[in-house]
Order: sequence, then structure tokens, then C-alpha cells
Amino acid sequence: MKEYEILLTKWEGILQKVERNNGRVYPLEIGERATLQEIEDKERELGYPLPPSYKSVMQNLGKSLSFYYSFSDDTMIPNEFREVFSGEIQWDLDFLQNLDSLADDLMDDGGYDYGSTLRGKVEFAHSGNGDIYAFDMTVDTEEKPVIYWEHEEDTVTYIADSFMDYLNKITDLNCVGSEKWQLEPFLNEKGLDTEGPSAKRWKQWFDSFKETNVSEIKNNMDHLITYIMYRKKLNEETVEALRTFDKDELFEVLLKKLHQYDTYLEKSIVCKMIAKGLGRYAEKWVKDLWEKQHNLLDTRLRAYLTSQCMPEEEGLKLVLHQLEEQTDGKISGYDALSHLKSFNSRKVINWMEDQVRFPVTDGWDSLFINSNPAWKDIKEWTEKEEKHEVTIIHAMEVYIRDGRSTTIEGMPPRNEFKDFLRTLQSRQKLRRRKEALEFVIQNI
Repeated sequence: MKEYEILLTKWEGILQKVERNNGRVYPLEIGERATLQEIEDKERELGYPLPPSYKSVMQNLGKSLSFYYSFSDDTMIPNEFREVFSGEIQWDLDFLQNLDSLADDLMDDGGYDYGSTLRGKVEFAHSGNGDIYAFDMTVDTEEKPVIYWEHEEDTVTYIADSFMDYLNKITDLNCVGSEKWQLEPFLNEKGLDTEGPSAKRWKQWFDSFKETNVSEIKNNMDHLITYIMYRKKLNEETVEALRTFDKDELFEVLLKKLHQYDTYLEKSIVCKMIAKGLGRYAEKWVKDLWEKQHNLLDTRLRAYLTSQCMPEEEGLKLVLHQLEEQTDGKISGYDALSHLKSFNSRKVINWMEDQVRFPVTDGWDSLFINSNPAWKDIKEWTEKEEKHEVTIIHAMEVYIRDGRSTTIEGMPPRNEFKDFLRTLQSRQKLRRRKEALEFVIQNI
């Protein structure tokens, strides 16, 4: 039938558009058409006659269908649609189920009918997070509305007047993802709204979007910064592009951004742009963060900027003093790690010697391996107190588990290192430590 051919053409066009822009696509898969006998058998099993538009799709298009897409990381989706990351449609005649039995299962021993809103519903699909798409069989019409059931809240949201209405509307919205939070911008009391302002903006964006290529925006500071903020990370290509701009102009723009954003993550990305894009150029400003602007940034971000924009000797001294002062000398491993890991300095290891405490896996092990240790440090720490030896055991485990590419200065040949580890392992009494060393031995 022509209406199904139109849907198929639109679905293929949507998938091709996403794939051309390096999105992930699981192509359209259509099952065989359902026979009248299969439909009648399913109706007897469910105890309900199936809605006419659903039966027509099963008989004339396919009794099962599925496809899925997700946008690439470099697709800059407008902020108002930030929860939208994918799209899909799916159904399978064989998976239809009367939800009365599920509602019975969800009733607790005290008689609380948690799944009461499931009664009189027939599931035909589910979303990725486990919520349910169903027909509301309690409505006294031949066609049955499509509803969405949220499993965490036991709430029902009206989606469409019928199965065919659902397919047409979700397709008009470019098959936007099945979870309710992706549908939210396009819902009102009558279900999916394909003509409202949000829907129009979404469709206009989808028709014109393309994956962002750094080479196309690298000469536009505002676009480049927006791209970095959207992806929430920098790489070599974007750092190199940042460094091509006038430092005064870049610094001024980034400071405005720093005041504009509220969350820690957003501010941390701006700080990384300052550090990687400007480095020592921002030294005076970073010193002001210590001397005059104490409350401008979270101390972790200030410590990061200090490690990147100030001389190590001066900057490390400031951060260590602040750590010792704010914690009254009882520094947690996580605090130490979050403030000192970016220094990548063996001087941190020297400082750690008097500060490390159990449990060493609460950041101390990661800080040790982040601080550019030499073989000399590893060997010496295994000859100190138990807390130092255990730090080494788990630091090496972190090194192997995380696939660190940094070379440890002065490392002995592999066989000699394995002998060292075996000797260290033989001294351990706790199984967890023995297992950590065995992991290192087997993977070096």
C-alpha cells in the first residue's frame, strides 16, 4: 500500500542522512507479513481484538520491523534538544503481551497495586530504558490509543490516537528516540505534536544538520569554542586550532565564558582551554586567583591551572600548602589526587611519603602513578612501611589496567621485573594484594 511505501522511503532517508554524517546506524529490518491465522491466534492469546491499523501494518508491511540510529559525537545538536541522541522504531507481533499479568506481578504483599496503570493495556514495543509502548484497550473505540508507561513512576503518557497515527507522527519527527526524555520537547496533552514550535525547529535542524568538521571551523574562534564546549573535551586538533588565535583576544573570550557557565564540568572545559591554549601566558591571572580572586574557582580547577600555567616549583608549593591547610593535615587520597594529578611531578611522590594513608586505593595509588615515578621510587617504596608497599602494589595495578603509555624511567628487563613482583607477592598475606600483583605479572 502506498502509505507504507511512503513510510519506508522516509525511514531510509532518515537513516541515510545520519549515516552520511558518521552516525551509528542499524539498518531497517522487516519480517515476513503476518497471516490472518497468526493474527487471530495472537488475539485469542491476548484476549483482545487488535486495533485495525496495527493489523493492517502486520499484514501489509511486516509482522516485525526495527531500525536504530544515533548521532556522532561531532554532531552539534541544539541545546533545547540536548536530551535527543538517537532515533528508532520497532515492533514484533510475537512479542505482544497483555500487561494484566505484569500488573499482578507488581502488586506488593501489602496489596499496593503499583502497576495499576498497566491493566487493560497491550504492549507492542519497549524503549531502551525498559519503559513500555502499549495500546490502551480500555478505550471504547475500534482503534486504540498508543500510550507510554514509565516503569519507575507507574505513570501513563498519551502518545497518539492509533498505531498508524503514532507511526506517521514519530516519522514526521525523524523517528526521534524512544525514551520519554527524548520525546519530551514534542509532547502535549494530546500526545506527539508535530506542528508546534519545538517540532518545527527540530525538523528544520534535522533537515540541515551535518557533522561538524574542525577544519571547517578552526578559523572561527566562537564556533571552535562552542564546538569544544559541546563535545566537553579537547584533543590535539582543537588545541592546535586554539593556539592560532591572538592570545589577548582568546583570553578575553575565555574569561567571559568562565563567568558565563555555572557547572563544574563546563568551567573545567574552559579552564582546560585556558591551560592548553594559553599556558604561561595566563600565569599572572592564575597568580591573581591565589592572591585576590580566591573564590572565583573551585580549588581543584585552580590547582589544575596552577599546574599548567605557573612554574612547577612555585605552583606546587601553593597547592600543597592549601591542601595541608584546608584539611588540617589529614588529607584524603581523593583530595590529593584531584588537586595534584596534573602536576605529573616526582616531587609529589616525595610529598606523598608522609601523607599517604589507608585505604591507598582511595586515590593514593592513582596519584603515585600519575606523578611520573621512576623505578627507583617503586623499589624504595616497597622497602618502607606497609602503606607505601601497598600503594605500589595498587599503583602498578592501575598502570596496567588503564593501559598507561608512559614509560617508567629505569625499568629493569621484563624477567627481572617479574622476579621482583613474585618476591613482593610472596610477602603478601591478603588475597586482594596477591591478586593485584598476579594481574600485573600476567599483563606486563
